Amino acid sequence: MSKYITREIEEVCLERIKSGLITAIIGARQVGKTTLLMRIRDVISKSNVISEKRIFYFSLDDPIIRSELNKNFNYIEKEIDKLLGEPLSRVKEPVLLIIDEVQKSPVIFDWLKIVYDQYPKVIKIVVSGSSSLEIKKKSSESLGGRLTFLRLYPFTLREIIIEETGVTLPNPLWNNFSQSKFIDFLLERQSLIYKYKSMLETLFERILIEGCLPAVYTSKTLDEKRLKLSSMVTTYLERDIRALNEVGSIDDFSNLLKTVSFEVGSIFNISSISSELGIAYNTLKKYLSILKETFILNPLSPLFYKIRKQVVKSSKMYFFDVGVANFLSKRTEMEHIRNIGGFLFENILIKSFESENNNQIVPKNIYFWRDYEGHEIDLIYEISEGRYIPIEMGLSRNLAKDKIINYKAFFNKFEDSPFGLFLYQGEVKEEKIFGKSVYLVPWWLWW
Repeated sequence: MSKYITREIEEVCLERIKSGLITAIIGARQVGKTTLLMRIRDVISKSNVISEKRIFYFSLDDPIIRSELNKNFNYIEKEIDKLLGEPLSRVKEPVLLIIDEVQKSPVIFDWLKIVYDQYPKVIKIVVSGSSSLEIKKKSSESLGGRLTFLRLYPFTLREIIIEETGVTLPNPLWNNFSQSKFIDFLLERQSLIYKYKSMLETLFERILIEGCLPAVYTSKTLDEKRLKLSSMVTTYLERDIRALNEVGSIDDFSNLLKTVSFEVGSIFNISSISSELGIAYNTLKKYLSILKETFILNPLSPLFYKIRKQVVKSSKMYFFDVGVANFLSKRTEMEHIRNIGGFLFENILIKSFESENNNQIVPKNIYFWRDYEGHEIDLIYEISEGRYIPIEMGLSRNLAKDKIINYKAFFNKFEDSPFGLFLYQGEVKEEKIFGKSVYLVPWWLWW
């Protein structure tokens, strides 16, 4: 069995369970949802908050359980009564119910509503699923106001750095933007893991190719890693997508998936892709929606401001994991990513940020910015209304001239921006651009 790598969402999940709401952990296939559920079960059991004999796990991946539910949607409750030796109506001590792949049996949502409403002080419920489309549709019908969502991603860079170095990191850098002497703060923070710099850079080259899916990252051999990636893609297409019954042609859908793997971090032109693949425009939009709702593609919206005609309005698309994108487009070696490495770098950094940000009660707004003159900022972090921090990213060891021009263009239009960041492979530095500080930050310090 692979070693368990601590997930940051674990503590958040335990807190949400205490809230009394049904906690739904959603995310793409193979990001570690079942492993997290098992971890939550063990932690709660060992803490003695709920005894092991009062914790129940059901996976709706099991066709027998699904069949029983279709016959009698009270099946799980009857099973719990049997295991407890008494009906739930008589239970006084807390019970934890964990249901994996909940979207695979639509009847379960009505039953969850009944059980939650009948035993709110006794039963704690955690569910997981791989389809936002199905879960949100069913839950809005049956579980309105009873559900809290948490999004699980592949391993984040922060989780990997902590695992590989053994260093307990402080709060992520973006939670410390209010520091008065920011350059001094960065230098002090750098000292925590600087001695691991060479090891982390070597590790990052591996991540650029293989990605961060738990089963892939923890596999020992290259063949095993590729087998896991192949299995993930095949299972997604042959089981998950077919089960939705919303895709007219699996071949067309598969071709779209492969095509967008070449478009990581690009501004997505639906008309162009529709023409290239020979897929009707509305059908393509539907397929893209399914890719988003099953967490494979994640859009990043553009930042609009008063002069709307001067900005690009299409979203940029990022894959949930660069390893999957590379597998689909057959990028297996470092020389294969020479022309797309910067986009993969962006993808990894942005997804790792979103993993923490999107599970906050009030997430920060993020965007990208590009005007029609070609100036672009990879990530815009909104501090408050109308105040933004521009964040550029580059798979380089210096601040290139085109990046400087981008910052100048942005600061010229957004004068209230306090400073900028450049995430790269170099050292901590401070540059002045258009009268503003731009802090050059090594990628391993962003976390």
